[in-house]
Amino acid sequence: MGCLINTVIVFLLVGLTKSSTHTYRAGIASSTQCSFDACAQLVQNAAKANVDILVLPVPEDISRSVQTDHFDEAVKVISGLAKDNKMYIVSHLLEKVRCQEKTEIIRSNLAFDREGSVVSIYRKPLDPTATCNVTATETTFVTDFGVTFGLLMPEDLVLSNLQGKNYVVAGEWGSEIPALAAPQFFKSWAFTTNANMVSSSGIFSGKAGETGHGTDFVVAELKKDGKDAINTPIATTTPDVQDLSQYTIKPLDLTNQDVRETVCHGQFCCQFHVKTSASGPKGLNFGLAAFEGVRHYGGGQNIGTQECAILPCVGSFKTCDIGSMNSTNIIFDEISITANFKPEESAQFPIILSTDTLSNSQFQFDSKHENSTNQVTVKLYDAQNLLNFGIFGRDFSKDYVENTVIYDNNDGLTYKIYEYINSDEVLEFCDYVWIRLRVLIFVVSIYVLEMM
Repeated sequence: MGCLINTVIVFLLVGLTKSSTHTYRAGIASSTQCSFDACAQLVQNAAKANVDILVLPVPEDISRSVQTDHFDEAVKVISGLAKDNKMYIVSHLLEKVRCQEKTEIIRSNLAFDREGSVVSIYRKPLDPTATCNVTATETTFVTDFGVTFGLLMPEDLVLSNLQGKNYVVAGEWGSEIPALAAPQFFKSWAFTTNANMVSSSGIFSGKAGETGHGTDFVVAELKKDGKDAINTPIATTTPDVQDLSQYTIKPLDLTNQDVRETVCHGQFCCQFHVKTSASGPKGLNFGLAAFEGVRHYGGGQNIGTQECAILPCVGSFKTCDIGSMNSTNIIFDEISITANFKPEESAQFPIILSTDTLSNSQFQFDSKHENSTNQVTVKLYDAQNLLNFGIFGRDFSKDYVENTVIYDNNDGLTYKIYEYINSDEVLEFCDYVWIRLRVLIFVVSIYVLEMM
């Protein structure tokens, strides 16, 4: 009896010790996929590094159909790994379920505790229009080291206005909006919310940004409250080509080294102040862009957005493309962008894309409530080789999901009927047919009346 009491006391003391510390150790894999054996080795290595919580890559390096067929096996294997190595593990799995008399693929995030028990499950149909009875909102789980985690999929960072301080993000997501592609947006999201995020795309420590060290797996020490040093949330990848035909864009006059310009899209306006000290290569133009409306995000999701940006383009501004260019040779002594946003049901994020690094003294991002609006200002000093800079705003009140989306068995989303029917080309064709049809109906009616 005394031995049992001593054992209980030891476990309680260990739990109290873990929860009283101000940090925890998080780990992720460097690769995006691993076989069961590779995942087992990864977990064992993480245990040696005293990792408290580990996000696994997809535990199969083969096709989607095989992943779904091995769902139960994967759950059993991961549960055993969590128990044997005494750590929390989060994994993203796919499974097949019967839903509305057909088979649907369900995306599932599962969190296992140190005893191998599933403590949180977050599930979504791969087809967003499916009406399967699964968990539709983010879930949470509490750890023995005193941290409550939100369990998310990548798109939730954009679709939800989150308020927590610690999140685990697992799964795959392809955004149709370049500014929201991971890990660019992940850095900006962590900076704006000052929250910790442990994801397969990286470990982010609030305003300190991406952190961690390691080769086959990355380990980072995170503060539980998310507070840390401040680093500029800059991404260094080349921007994707995007359709800017709906944006209001005014060319930036590079011959004028001090430009003040207001660009509006409808009632939404962006105020720009740009100082430059060198011109760029021939054929390169910079535009001051503004947009307010609804944009396709992916997977049937459409999101309300408000955007202000300064960006380079070679050729037309309707489809911004700089090709392989990674040097603009333009020195921006100062860029200031300010816009007013809704104080509620909204969020704003700084977007910075450059091939150069930036220090904290070169960047500012401020938000303040003024006259029933949220005034946001982003500034940059002494920057060059800038590929995108601005504010990406979310208006959650305008979000909606398309009702008709068709999938194939291999590649997911292949065709959007709603988008096609509402495209400008189809609407113009319908108008053309209707006008001609009205003329025909009129002629036939006259002929019938004359015959009576």
